[in-house]
Amino acid sequence: MNASSPLAATGSPPDAVVVGAGLSGLLTAHLLEQAGLDVCLVEARDRVGGRILGIPATVGATAVAHRHDLGPAWVWPDINPRLAHWLPALDLAVYPQHDLGAAMVEGPGRELRRHTTGFTQQPPSMRIVGGIAALTHALHTRLQRTRLLLGTRVTALAADPAGGLVLQTESAGGAASVPADRVVLALPPRLLATALRWTPALAPDLTDRWAAAPTWMAGQAKLLATYRTPFWRADGLSGTAFSQAGPLVEMHDASDAQGRHAALFGFVGVPAAHRQRFGRQALVEAAVAQLARLFGPEAGAPLQVHLQDWADEPDTAAANDRAPATAHPAPQSTALPAPWQGQVWLAGTEFATAFAGYLEGAVRAAEQAAGALQRSRASSAIIAGGGVDR
Repeated sequence: MNASSPLAATGSPPDAVVVGAGLSGLLTAHLLEQAGLDVCLVEARDRVGGRILGIPATVGATAVAHRHDLGPAWVWPDINPRLAHWLPALDLAVYPQHDLGAAMVEGPGRELRRHTTGFTQQPPSMRIVGGIAALTHALHTRLQRTRLLLGTRVTALAADPAGGLVLQTESAGGAASVPADRVVLALPPRLLATALRWTPALAPDLTDRWAAAPTWMAGQAKLLATYRTPFWRADGLSGTAFSQAGPLVEMHDASDAQGRHAALFGFVGVPAAHRQRFGRQALVEAAVAQLARLFGPEAGAPLQVHLQDWADEPDTAAANDRAPATAHPAPQSTALPAPWQGQVWLAGTEFATAFAGYLEGAVRAAEQAAGALQRSRASSAIIAGGGVDR
């Protein structure tokens, strides 16, 4: 696998170019490679994973295999059949979210209540051993022939009058025009509408629908604090807490399966625009003080604190993702008009027919796009070979 070769210098166009190396893009590339296609995977970031992001746990100054999740944290194999298929296929194990013990509830005036029965989730939320990033890492390492281009942003897509496609890319090496036969866009609808120039232009009603579709998780922020031990468990606490005072509104134990790499994480309840005005350092300090209120003074002295604000990620969030989302994004149609139909497929999780926005949706969208591309390619080959009546 070559992560540095310019796409423009790869010779003849690959069978398929996949844009976006998050879960859906990685799985799409894997499926197409397994089907024998020559694939190029293009990613704007300098890493794979997209909205899946893991911070390596440490022992002293040494990083270990476990990664703490700053993007999605859970899977539900009981109701996620495609993930339930791929986890063992990729040699990945799961463990239950730790919820044994009491849960804390904080009222708007910071009054505290301890719920000794806790809040057990059904179906149970599960974590992947090693962190969710183990899922994208497993797919990444299985790409043997796919050409991976990191730090390469696709800015425009044009339909060639001769029948092909041309991608416009930007990277540290400069801008390039790249021919392609088939393209899979594993990106959120909003980025397709706002960050990608289409020639010929798409109909306004389509781009308006995409621009109005919230990118799941794009407006959210998560805070993670690591500790030497999961001390809250010894105090009979589960690590689960809910707050009306904030800045964190929902918290959970984020430790590894054995509790060796202890952590708490919380969803920030402050809207993106307010977070920007509040300031990063002030937000971190307020969140750590809140953890100390809920879990005791030890929680106020974390080893490390990580604040991941997805609204600040231009390769995830568009400008209108800063507005609070009022509902979960509805699945978007994958139908495209001419001349894109049969040459461009949509594989972002928001385009899944079920579980849109979730990891399960990313898997389903990838399988759907990869299957449709292969069927289209097979049909084209039959027609080119004269295998149909004319």
